[in-house]
Amino acid sequence: MAIRRYTDQTGQSWAKAPAATRRAWLAEAEPVIRTEHGIALDAVWQGGGWQAPGQVDLFDVPEVA
Repeated sequence: MAIRRYTDQTGQSWAKAPAATRRAWLAEAEPVIRTEHGIALDAVWQGGGWQAPGQVDLFDVPEVA
């Protein structure tokens, strides 16, 4: 999502952009993108989905048979 938006806004390739440029752009764009999609700013990506902070291991109990 962010890479597509970067390309649309700048007309440049994300892969060819310097790392510092990508970090600066993402620092501004990420809060906007999260807000647009209803993702909390403190949510973390874990196990293929967005999780509330501090609860990423809530259902991760591999020792249970």
